[in-house]
Amino acid sequence: MQISKAEEKKTKTDDDQEKIELKVLKLFEEVGFTTKSSEDFQNEAKFYRILHYDLFKKQISQLSSGNINLDSGYPWFIYWILNCIVMCKDNNQIKYETKLEIVQLLKELQHEDGGFRGVAKCQAHIISTYAAVMGIACLGIPEAYDIIDIPKMKNFLLRMKNNNFNINQNPSYTDKNGIYVITKEIKDECKSYHSVYPGAFQNHESGESDLRSTYCALIVASVLNLINWNDLDNDPLTKGVVDYVKNCQTFEGGLGPEPFCEAHGGYSFCGMATLALLKKLNEIDVNSFLRWLVSRQMTKEGGFNGRTNKLVDSCYSFWQGSVFNMLYMADKKYTFDDELLYDQLSLQAYILFACQNTKIGGLIDKPGKYPDLYHSNYSIASLSLSQQSLLEDLKVTLNVDLDDTFVKVNPIYCAPEDKIEMALKYYAKKKNI
Repeated sequence: MQISKAEEKKTKTDDDQEKIELKVLKLFEEVGFTTKSSEDFQNEAKFYRILHYDLFKKQISQLSSGNINLDSGYPWFIYWILNCIVMCKDNNQIKYETKLEIVQLLKELQHEDGGFRGVAKCQAHIISTYAAVMGIACLGIPEAYDIIDIPKMKNFLLRMKNNNFNINQNPSYTDKNGIYVITKEIKDECKSYHSVYPGAFQNHESGESDLRSTYCALIVASVLNLINWNDLDNDPLTKGVVDYVKNCQTFEGGLGPEPFCEAHGGYSFCGMATLALLKKLNEIDVNSFLRWLVSRQMTKEGGFNGRTNKLVDSCYSFWQGSVFNMLYMADKKYTFDDELLYDQLSLQAYILFACQNTKIGGLIDKPGKYPDLYHSNYSIASLSLSQQSLLEDLKVTLNVDLDDTFVKVNPIYCAPEDKIEMALKYYAKKKNI
């Protein structure tokens, strides 16, 4: 029996979608913008750079009270604040003494057995380690580079790597194709399961494995020059990684956190960035992935969502948008009419008109939300990447006032290109001494 439209029941997501569309469309109407003709926009599109910069600068010494529940995320606060400041390309600089204070905090967060933790006296965590290393890269001074105990860091990453490729030893814990292993432990008569997919990294000792931890581990290894780029198939850090990422591709085309999970924007970024880092983007079904990726841009709001039938969110401007830049870097065929395969101007409009807090600074998830460092960081990074044109010496912007506002961001690392190059050169030189 076919259900008529009148009989269809709306879900909460349907209601929320209608509300957010109305809010964004009202904001667009006020400035004369529409996603249907984004190229015809002629009014001012302002990025409140100084206002945002001042907020980020204040957060160095005094985090807002809304972060009280995130006290295990010190490395993330450091990375987000520093990255926002350097991406804003303000002429003001963080004082050298302040940088040294940040270095000291990071030094205290380094675990005695390698890696970094989110807060003192906890175990090392790959996600915290990634944030700490990216914060060090954003600081860009030798005093920061030198605090990392590189031999211990490599040992930590190797301990987190799932290199058990002899799955025939545990046939009862493999799937029907023998793709992955499930280990089983019995503790106090309770059965505890955790996955150990070959090629993936655990987040911490006996922790879960997923694309996020795998991406973070390889970014750290890349920055610190720990990867044998001449033999990726046998390097213990990279062995099996590409196959693991491939197994995370879903029937929709996107990538899930693990095999057999739902496609998700954040994990798709992690998987695609990992493949881009290893120069293996074409190992997955790119056409299927692109169909899923282009469908994530919202037709009315201009921003991206992270999953099918979900709401727009400014952080996905980076998680989704940056992948178009990676695909272009890998192969110029993934473009159309000399531009990236999404509406770059509509994305900029969503961030600039719907996601800037023009009273206290900072950027937000969507209208009605409060600004935070997480969404500020990834929104600003996406603005920089969305300005990229395939035509030399040309930027894709809503307004010429946006030109030269941001530094060039590396889509794989989510940090300024020059900061990444400085760190790569420093650790490469250090290894050869």
